[in-house]
Amino acid sequence: FEAVGAPILEKAFSGYNATIFAYGQTGSGKTFSMQGLQDPAELRGLIPRINDSLFEQIQQKKAESQTCLFLVTCSYFEIYNEIIYDLLDPDNRNKKGSGLQVKEHGVLGIYVKGLQEIVVDSPGKMQSLIDQGMASRTVASTLMNDTSSRSHSVFTIKVHQKDAADESKNVFAKINLVDLAGSERANRTGASGAVLKEGANINKSLSALGNVINALVDLAKGKKKVFVPYRNSKLTRVLQESLGGNAQTCMVAAVSPASDNFDETRNTLKYANRAKSIQNKAVKNEDVNEMMIRKLKEEIDRLKAELGPGGGGGGGG
Repeated sequence: FEAVGAPILEKAFSGYNATIFAYGQTGSGKTFSMQGLQDPAELRGLIPRINDSLFEQIQQKKAESQTCLFLVTCSYFEIYNEIIYDLLDPDNRNKKGSGLQVKEHGVLGIYVKGLQEIVVDSPGKMQSLIDQGMASRTVASTLMNDTSSRSHSVFTIKVHQKDAADESKNVFAKINLVDLAGSERANRTGASGAVLKEGANINKSLSALGNVINALVDLAKGKKKVFVPYRNSKLTRVLQESLGGNAQTCMVAAVSPASDNFDETRNTLKYANRAKSIQNKAVKNEDVNEMMIRKLKEEIDRLKAELGPGGGGGGGG
């Protein structure tokens, strides 16, 4: 948490979007790294620790400034067989085959239409939603993992800050916490039927993610006319801003110490090494209304300066 979670939170409080995503083969510890265990406390994962630290810092900032206000919301969805399901909406989960759609907005950026965003005011409320989402997530047993995640999950926290005494502090940030399903080989998992199909879709979307990373690395190296295939999967589409866009992003590479997993471990490390070369373009997210007001004020001041003293006076004759 100190190496990954704390710096991400610091950036978020400054108004920068942030993403942490865990990648690795099935059974290598991705979900454990992101979620961990509630008891004992030292085995809690990144998401619960970020939750606790977020509200601790909010309370500190409120104590330091009586004019500081915060609004925190969260959402949780999974991508299962290329279909997006809201993990916090039981009705949506029951409508198999009728998932949510990814949309793009000029101001909002990439978003999932119809996804619930729930206001939270305490770490306990957020943890209950995390637990609800985890309980709804699709899992299955394979030879390599008794509780194998069969979907990619994205838990998103949005933090809006407003300070009545200092408009420059009116910012917002989005934190994406992504637990990817593990790459797997059918001959090792013993999968068949629906689980085999799930594995094929997982590998397909992870391959699409790899293609996006490769294209972004080519761009970082200065290659021209590089097409980044974000639209080739739901996963890469929803992570578009996190990969080469407006976000500070950290990849957690989960690997196995077992010698028979050598090939998968090597592939994960190569994947992570490529991802290090990606250059994102994170910018501070100012409150849209406040930003427009400030720009209009600056424009008025500029015009007044051009007119000079008394330059705006009208006179008829």
